[in-house]
Amino acid sequence: MTKYLFLFLTLFSTTLYAQNKTGFIKFEFNTDSAYVIPGNDLFEAVKLASGDSLKFTEGTRLLSFQTYFDKSKTQFIKVIGDSTVIYSHTFEKNGLSIAALSDNIAARDYYNANAMILTDEDSEIFFEGNYVGTGFAKFNTFGNIGKLTIKNPDFGISESRLNIPEQKLIFITDKLRPSKSAARFFSVFPGASQFYKRQHVKALLLGASAVTIFAAAALKSANYKEELSLFKEYQNNYENAETEQIALRFGDLAESQQSKVKKLDNQRRGLLLAGILIYGYNIYDAFTSKPAGGYLKKKRDFQFYLSELPISGNIGAAGTLKYNF
Repeated sequence: MTKYLFLFLTLFSTTLYAQNKTGFIKFEFNTDSAYVIPGNDLFEAVKLASGDSLKFTEGTRLLSFQTYFDKSKTQFIKVIGDSTVIYSHTFEKNGLSIAALSDNIAARDYYNANAMILTDEDSEIFFEGNYVGTGFAKFNTFGNIGKLTIKNPDFGISESRLNIPEQKLIFITDKLRPSKSAARFFSVFPGASQFYKRQHVKALLLGASAVTIFAAAALKSANYKEELSLFKEYQNNYENAETEQIALRFGDLAESQQSKVKKLDNQRRGLLLAGILIYGYNIYDAFTSKPAGGYLKKKRDFQFYLSELPISGNIGAAGTLKYNF
């Protein structure tokens, strides 16, 4: 009995050891350090220097990597028990983008912020009533839920609630000033461009006028077709009349109906012309009129703001002047 119990315990221990077998992954990066994120869980992220190793149980592991200017897609890496696997990852050094910064724990630590807001150059940004920047702001909410307010002198106020786990950075683009290209695109729909540019009265007039006139033109066209069909019926009866009296009767009806058809035709043509003129003016206005305060100004993306250098507490620029002697 003791022999069998010993054999059972030995087999159990061997099986347990096989199940808990571990190995190492050695990470090599083209940066000094990076974050390794097991299972895409930012709370489990580990910062490693290039050349460091991590211990994992044997099997296939789901990992991703982040540095402050880039992040990888999810990778599947096989861990071999009692062995070290070397895994190399190259980050794109020119890959800085909004997508690379969003949900990036390395960028959060590098910039000491878990929120970045990009808006119009002249829009002021507030978090919980405190001014944090104009045009662009990066700050840390420290896990607090708060109100984000963006104020523009020409286009009013945009408000939203921020609830950001401190373990990641989010990037918000909220531009209140309209862009010229979008305004021109919306010219396809009467009043839409004007509404986009916040010219609400003009948008209402153009939109309502276009809808009313084109709807009236459609009704007149439907009436015109009905009356034209009746005129053709009278005309056919007149041409095939068997007696003079019947011919005179349908001739009078056809003449009266023809006058009615011509009137409806003129009305529908007039309405269509008016609708075309309104539509044409809508397009002309969309391309020529500017919103209050103008369109979206210089295209300064977040890289412009991130590259600004603080000089003695102010934002400045450095330059070099060369002389040839």
